[in-house]
Amino acid sequence: MVKAQDPPEAPVVESGGKANILVVDDRRVNLVALEAILAPLGENLVLATSGREALRHVLKTEFAVILMDVQMPEMDGLETVELIRGRESSHYTPVIFITANNTDQQFVYRGYSVGAVDYITKPFNASMLVSKVSVFVELFKKEKQLQEQTKRLHEAELEALRLKQLEAERQFEEEKIRAVNRLLEERVLERTAELESFCYSVSHDLRTPLRAIYGYSALLESDFAELGEEAVERLDRIKLATKKMDELISALLGLSRITRAELQTHQVDLSHLAQTLVEDFRAHEPERVVDIHIQEKLVVNGDPILLRSLLFNLISNAWKFTVNAAAARIELGSCVDDSGETVYFVKDNGAGFDPKYSHKLFQPFERLHDPDVYAGSGIGLATVLRIVRKHGGRVWAEGEEGNGSQFSFTL
Repeated sequence: MVKAQDPPEAPVVESGGKANILVVDDRRVNLVALEAILAPLGENLVLATSGREALRHVLKTEFAVILMDVQMPEMDGLETVELIRGRESSHYTPVIFITANNTDQQFVYRGYSVGAVDYITKPFNASMLVSKVSVFVELFKKEKQLQEQTKRLHEAELEALRLKQLEAERQFEEEKIRAVNRLLEERVLERTAELESFCYSVSHDLRTPLRAIYGYSALLESDFAELGEEAVERLDRIKLATKKMDELISALLGLSRITRAELQTHQVDLSHLAQTLVEDFRAHEPERVVDIHIQEKLVVNGDPILLRSLLFNLISNAWKFTVNAAAARIELGSCVDDSGETVYFVKDNGAGFDPKYSHKLFQPFERLHDPDVYAGSGIGLATVLRIVRKHGGRVWAEGEEGNGSQFSFTL
């Protein structure tokens, strides 16, 4: 509780819900009496012994109500209240005048005219005074609560507006990014289509001179019997080279057709497709003994022609790289991964590969093994990658040199 001295600036409403009440009287005995009367209210009482001291308190603190003595030296209560009313922050602070001497109606009228809400003369009813003060304190607290609620509501509205603006900006930026992405995708598709068309045209045009080279080499060999053994051997090399080039061009054309073709989706039995492919491999190389396991009822939705090409490349790859295995084994199966997605795989116990080069396997013309030992165009796995992507899936490889490999894919 503050005595008649300059206090530090007090809060509007103290922690714990206490309001500030200013009591002004030049006689300390009166201050002590009023302090005792108002103490049961449990509010923060600020005591002043002069008008000047009261003004200093008003400059620092907001009060719920002011109890002002009228008759004081230097500056009486009426003058003090006029000055208090002159400040915007304290203009509406309720003031109750308390006096024992100035009971004339002229003083009462002047008291009300300067802004007092009540004019009490001594002796007064203490309970009545406490009741009046408590009403003003309660009104003050309600007003502050309302102001605080209004402030919080305003802050919430500002925060909501800020979040709304941020959301609008985020959506705008996302739409800009989507627009840029769409533009980039369109350009990529255009450039890819141009490149595919160019590749198709070049590959197709290259076959004509290759066939001419092969044909004239064969004519030379048949029409000029007197050619020596060395010349015949060189002609055979030319024919073999043109044949390999023709196979490579055919593979490129096939890769281009896969990219350009539209997806025709049907129900496809991968197990049946694999079985027919294996029969073809066995018929082509009847001397080979390969243990092949094909899981039954591997039924998927996809393009039958493209999926046949997918299995052909994966199984032929396994067939080729198990040629030197002591007990060759190839398996086609499926499993469900941790995310619940079905994964299909072709597994073998053949030559395998160095895992650090696995990223090169699906690139066109990349060869991890000696082409003189394992023949091929270098296009097969690149074809697999494009078919899987065209079906919206993923493909990856796992292996170890000398311990086989496994090619897995989703659709």
